[in-house]
Amino acid sequence: MKRRRALFALLIGGLALVAVVAGVIGLRSASASSRAITPIPAFTDAQLTAEPSNDWLTARGDIWNRQFSSLSTINQSNVRQLKLAWHTRVIIPGTKAKFAGLSAEMEPVEYGGTLYVPDAKGDVYAFDAATGERLWYYKPKFPKGFAPFLPTSRGVAIGDGRVYMAEADGTIVGLDQATGRANWRTTVGSFKLGFTFTQPPTYANGTLYIGTSGGDAGAPCKVVALNATTGKIKWTFNVIPRGNEFGAGTWSKKDFHGGGAVWAPLTVDPSLGLVYVGVGNPIPYNGLDRGPGKELFTESVVALHTGNGKLAWYFQEVHHDIWDYDTAANPLVLFDLQINGQMRHVLASMGKTGWIYELDRQTGKPVLGITEKKVPQYAPMHTWPTQPIPKGQPFAAQCAPQAWKKWKAPDGKKVSVGCIFTPYTLTHYTAFAPTALGGTDWPASSYSPKTGDMYVCSKDSSGAWKALPQVKRNSLQPLGNFFQIDGLSSPPGSPGKKVIGTVVAMNMHSNTRVWRVAFPAGDLCYSGVMSTQGGLVFVGRNSGELQAYADTTGKLLWSSPKLHQSIAAPPMSYSVNGKQYVAVFAGGNSIASGFGTTKPKYGSDLYVFGLPS
Repeated sequence: MKRRRALFALLIGGLALVAVVAGVIGLRSASASSRAITPIPAFTDAQLTAEPSNDWLTARGDIWNRQFSSLSTINQSNVRQLKLAWHTRVIIPGTKAKFAGLSAEMEPVEYGGTLYVPDAKGDVYAFDAATGERLWYYKPKFPKGFAPFLPTSRGVAIGDGRVYMAEADGTIVGLDQATGRANWRTTVGSFKLGFTFTQPPTYANGTLYIGTSGGDAGAPCKVVALNATTGKIKWTFNVIPRGNEFGAGTWSKKDFHGGGAVWAPLTVDPSLGLVYVGVGNPIPYNGLDRGPGKELFTESVVALHTGNGKLAWYFQEVHHDIWDYDTAANPLVLFDLQINGQMRHVLASMGKTGWIYELDRQTGKPVLGITEKKVPQYAPMHTWPTQPIPKGQPFAAQCAPQAWKKWKAPDGKKVSVGCIFTPYTLTHYTAFAPTALGGTDWPASSYSPKTGDMYVCSKDSSGAWKALPQVKRNSLQPLGNFFQIDGLSSPPGSPGKKVIGTVVAMNMHSNTRVWRVAFPAGDLCYSGVMSTQGGLVFVGRNSGELQAYADTTGKLLWSSPKLHQSIAAPPMSYSVNGKQYVAVFAGGNSIASGFGTTKPKYGSDLYVFGLPS
């Protein structure tokens, strides 16, 4: 169990029980402010899809996940003047500070001068957005014996007077925004079956939309819609089809029917009445333990009708995945763009594969062209003969470096060196790129309507894997080991430790590179990105610096002083009383060191920057 969690930390992101819980679950801070908190309305579709300005309404800015701020007070001409406005330790008062091994990946939301943010342990806080004063906090009460599969939380949702938190034990709670006390609590899936949450729900039209994580722990993942007022589940869609459901026939009857984790916040197009889901990998990772088939809806973008959860369309990016290429990892992004003289309504999926898949969000058809091409095969893995290859350029390296040939593999044999979709085997180690690290992983990309570019926090990674022998079907149980691979984490001294973090601007008219900034070898980009109308692209660094680059050239314009912690969370921006702020959570991430050479500096801190008054 411990080994499984350790491995997973290096990779990464039934019936409902609804119960109204007493206020003792939501605790009021002893130093709570008497300042009145601006009531959160039931946001309209127009508010939720507008380019964020004074307020940052979701953990990705809007329900299109654009990570773009239309504010421009902070811009290329004055960004060098940015100073720390305030800083606070995000921790329950009176508790001991133990942060090592946690993943501080949370992005605050803001409305009416109040910031709402969780910590990696699932506690939720409200802060005055101008001063940093803590207004309240909430501490969940987890079941006895519970231990999180992945100790992180990437944000909260807000709407209609509540703050919504998806907890690591498979539950969702609706908190009173003024006090932090729980109004309702719903169990979506049992943690004993592997269900968990790493991402916030998406609030739209009085409904919460979210997919379960935990597929890598054996959970058969699903998407649910909940009534935001009561917490009652309105509908469920199984991303691992069962019985006579569409897609069930794409699985072998002998397969363990779990996996398909949903790691990122869902995105919604209210005008089409569709919610979009990125679905993760099948399990076990090792194809020896699965029969032939495409295994829907793993590694797919899935569009569901918001009203009833029925399937509208799907597009599978990787067939019969054996590399953990996780379509679910990076948040899907929606935007409208003039392409070849025609206004297109685009959904963009940034892949661990190193490609951006641009799809029409009404039909699921490729916007620029995606072609099925033959790829290398290994019969014992039941590899699929072709894979979808997008038109344009990749944003990440897709061939392993030849340095792997000089690496001394544990079995003493020569290492085969290949490229993307090269299958690993039972007989020896095979190097390929990208690895399960990506390309992109969970750190959010940013689309700028100003430039028409997508800014991707990426990396050039490679690894050498060897399949472990096939396991007995009855030995696969929830919370078991579904990896069945040697080499999953990069051994010290191997070329896999020399991952190069990158920030890449991609032209969405043509899916081609505009510029690329590379970090030193061993230093990952693992924060996510925010772009702004002020012509800036903000990125966090493992070294503890928040940086701003020019959006059209990639020129470094500003670096903050080194913070006390590594940054592994996306930046965001808002305005209070006419003053623009840029905020970022800092606390480190074990993955950033597990695949690189940069050691993370752990913590649980919120830093907010602004121009001098």
